[in-house]
Amino acid sequence: MLSDGFLGRPSTFGADLNLLIQLGLGLLLLVGFLLARRSQYALHGACQSVALVATLLMTAVWMAPAFHANYGPAIFRLGNRVNVAAAAHVVSGTLALLVGIYVVLVAGTPLIPKALRFTSYKAWMRTLIAIWWLALLLGVLTYWFATS
Repeated sequence: MLSDGFLGRPSTFGADLNLLIQLGLGLLLLVGFLLARRSQYALHGACQSVALVATLLMTAVWMAPAFHANYGPAIFRLGNRVNVAAAAHVVSGTLALLVGIYVVLVAGTPLIPKALRFTSYKAWMRTLIAIWWLALLLGVLTYWFATS
């Protein structure tokens, strides 16, 4: 791996930048969580939606191509700690994005049919933030293992 990163690890500039952006988005999610607890739902929705869209963009622009270039289908050959962390990150991150899209569509649009909508917002959103932070932590672990 090229050593043109800026975090002092043998990584690329893009990997370092993506890591910092993802950590910032994780903090934005926590801010949104706190806003919901304070009943500031419009600001909460804005924070969570921005985090989701930014993560979708970073996934499409950086993470998916990087995983494809570095691992491809071999990512699920769990022979070493990097592949285990990366595979767990891919699975949890994909789940977080899919659930995030569903939650935003239910909470912010009329696009989801009534029969498929949930009413327990707290349970769904708390589950989502837990999955999202698991994916984020697994992403940090993947970065750490890959640059060790």
